[in-house]
Amino acid sequence: MLPLDLTKEFPATANAVYMDVANQGLISRTTWASIEPHLDNRLHGRNDEESMLEHVERTRTRFAQFINSDQSEIAITKNASEGINIIANAFDWRPGDNVVLCPKLEHANNILPWLQVKDRHNVELRVVEPDNGSIPPDAVVKAIDSRTRIVALATVTMVPGFRTVLEPISEACRHYGAFLLADATQSVGILHTDVAQLGIDGLAVSTVKGLMGLYGSGFLYCRQEWADRLNPAYLARFSVDLGNAPESAPVPSSVKLRRGAPRFDVGHYNFPGMLAAYASMGQLLEIGTAAIERSVTSLTKRLASGFLELGLPVCGGPPGRHTGSIVALGDTSALVGGRPVDDRIHSLHEHFTNNQVIVSARRGMLRFSLHLYNTDDEVDRVIDLAKIWLKQQK
Repeated sequence: MLPLDLTKEFPATANAVYMDVANQGLISRTTWASIEPHLDNRLHGRNDEESMLEHVERTRTRFAQFINSDQSEIAITKNASEGINIIANAFDWRPGDNVVLCPKLEHANNILPWLQVKDRHNVELRVVEPDNGSIPPDAVVKAIDSRTRIVALATVTMVPGFRTVLEPISEACRHYGAFLLADATQSVGILHTDVAQLGIDGLAVSTVKGLMGLYGSGFLYCRQEWADRLNPAYLARFSVDLGNAPESAPVPSSVKLRRGAPRFDVGHYNFPGMLAAYASMGQLLEIGTAAIERSVTSLTKRLASGFLELGLPVCGGPPGRHTGSIVALGDTSALVGGRPVDDRIHSLHEHFTNNQVIVSARRGMLRFSLHLYNTDDEVDRVIDLAKIWLKQQK
């Protein structure tokens, strides 16, 4: 049992079974309350910009702590999509370079930047095909060579939600000098994340899902050795090092980029988003990300096993190494366009919705995505509701 009063902190759990964090996470009362003082200052015309800028740096430090990196390796972004685009546009691309990715398992925003790079710079996209719903590490490694500049993938796929085995891919990237960029929006905050252990070079994250924060807020991790040799596509006041000069100070004729990932900071910051992220991460760190992962994966394994006992089509079959915080029902061939969507998936989705179970239908699959506020009782209720639905189908 996690040390948190779930119903008090997450009032939505009193009215429904919420298993849709892969769409957007719930925020806690503590997070909600953290934003109010700043909004009150804005309401009454009190300028708190200086203190808020200090708070942004505290949040940057907490982002770094959360994934075991240094604060100089963290850029503040709007979302994971911006983080991916920052890296895509910071490289000095040459014709014949290549990017390796598995588009059929990626969110559109981890595909579109690479299509743009391909068209602008005559870069080759090396497409890896899924293996029964997973990103196959052996196939990714085989696609990497001396002209590979970036390997782009998700730590946990949007659907069906399998973990990606990163170690062999990381080793191949280091061997060839390629940049390993991971979209970690579906994992950070739910699954324990250590960038040094994973061996990745870049990590793009939005705070709205596992970090239980707000839309329009996120961060980009970029390993120091890489950040210091990449050039931002955009520059703004917070991208450059002007020493202790105020924001309004005149800009000299030549400027020095900030050291590390903060050189990718553009424009002013989303103060409510930073306040919310700081508060929610504080709660997550108090519990411990390893403890959260143990709790959530125990629940997903219980859910997957219960569905399998009912004869429902659980993607990936019995729980295993691929199991994270997501369980998907459906046919993986529908995921890659091999078969039409099963009408029963729509019917089951409607059944759950009518019984206050909030889940998402994505790419022909029914996706159950869990977080720290889910419980054994909720999992058992979902399985019981599935059993009732099956009886109604006879």
